[in-house]
Amino acid sequence: MAIDLTLSSKAAEKRLWIALGVSLLIVAVEVTGGVLGQSLALLGDSAHVLTDVLTVGIAILTLRLGRMRHTPRRTFGYHRAEIFAALVNGSTLIAVALVIIFQAFLRLQQPPRVQGPLVLTVASLGLMGNLIMAGLLAPNRKTSLNVRGAFLHALGDTLSSLAVIISSLIIIITGYNGIDPLVAALIGVLIIRSAYGLVRDSTNILLEATPKQFELGKIAQTIRSVYGVKGVHDLHVWTITSGLYALSGHVTLDSDSISQGSIILKKVAAKLKESFGIEHVTLQMEKETLESIQHESSTL
Repeated sequence: MAIDLTLSSKAAEKRLWIALGVSLLIVAVEVTGGVLGQSLALLGDSAHVLTDVLTVGIAILTLRLGRMRHTPRRTFGYHRAEIFAALVNGSTLIAVALVIIFQAFLRLQQPPRVQGPLVLTVASLGLMGNLIMAGLLAPNRKTSLNVRGAFLHALGDTLSSLAVIISSLIIIITGYNGIDPLVAALIGVLIIRSAYGLVRDSTNILLEATPKQFELGKIAQTIRSVYGVKGVHDLHVWTITSGLYALSGHVTLDSDSISQGSIILKKVAAKLKESFGIEHVTLQMEKETLESIQHESSTL
């Protein structure tokens, strides 16, 4: 299993390096076009893509850290670095979006003259680059929270590039420059929307909340379905990093034999891995007593 994860990690990293180069090129082109064309919408789009550079760079770093060996001091290695990076990135995105929205409000008071044809050309190039990025990241978006974040940003950039293209066409046809800050504000809202999910998921992981795809009751029921298990309590399930889950708890067994109990726990661990993909399982054996039954009923 470790070999498969390593190969998946290296494949994702290769695509991320290409995406990083594409995003840097988009930023350079859109900043130049935004300044020359007096377009806040285009500058806002470049700011969004700039956060993609940060996202992709952090994703590359965390994938490399994830392949580092565990140590006695860091028993889970550097897996949590990915989650911390995702939280920082999502929070930065929200801050950038608020600045864009504020600047859009100021520009609405006195819209500058936007060079529509230039903005249209640059935004079209940005759209092509964002589509390339999304295509590169799509195959590996489920392997890592940061890869997923970069993919979501690429999709958001695609939508914002389309919005800039539409606004530039409106400026060319009607001459109404006020559409540019309005689109910039819309881009800010899109950034906040995509960043919120990233902040929420990374915060839940850092708080060691039960992963949203798991129901604690179903997991407890699966454990109790193993022959020899009479009950389970003090059950905890949490995420270490993307795709890596851990579980701990106490199980009451209908056995006085330590060796027999160990066999039952191995069956429970195998069942949890098969049913839920939980690989790190730590369970404490207890003999079934009236006290343990009452404790289980109060905790599950």
